[in-house]
Amino acid sequence: MSRAAIEFTPNGPIVVKGLDKLTRSDGTSIEKADAHYLCRCGASGKKPFCDGSHGKAGFTDTKERGETYETHEFKGKDLTVVDNIGICCHAGECVRGAKGAFFSWEGDERISNPDGDDKDKIIETIRKCPSGSLAYVVDGKLHDEYFAEEEIFIAKDGPLEVRGGVALNGSASAELISKEHYTLCRCGASKNKPLCDGTHKKVGFQAD
Repeated sequence: MSRAAIEFTPNGPIVVKGLDKLTRSDGTSIEKADAHYLCRCGASGKKPFCDGSHGKAGFTDTKERGETYETHEFKGKDLTVVDNIGICCHAGECVRGAKGAFFSWEGDERISNPDGDDKDKIIETIRKCPSGSLAYVVDGKLHDEYFAEEEIFIAKDGPLEVRGGVALNGSASAELISKEHYTLCRCGASKNKPLCDGTHKKVGFQAD
């Protein structure tokens, strides 16, 4: 059962309570606290922490994207790939790890080919997906939980990678395939707030 939890102040920071492990991109740990107030507007001078800059920056946590995306299952001989592009942070682990399986396109729909690469390679690749937009089914069982320890990893110039079942309070939780790992925007530019949608790359977000 999760001890740590995430909530959001209106048009303000991410509040993380009860978390033992908060890790910078270089692997160093941040000292534990009863609560961490993490920047999600992208303007703080004390990243990853909030310094109140969201007020001056006019940050709004309104979700701009109106589209909804369905979760699709792509069945292969020994493996089913589960995918929802709507929660993807576009980290690129999938296309780097198993190019034969990820992805082809039909219009705006991305298509996985579970028979297009080695089964174990596809599974290994899916388990590296930080957003949880990909999962897999083997022998009728959904596999979508990969981390034993509650942690937030602060990706370099990228999102907060939440791992290990840290509870996400709020309506965004309903979008997730896996409640066990997901990514949160900290550049302020995602159109799918509070979730990351990869926009940090387009805007050239730099956190250091």
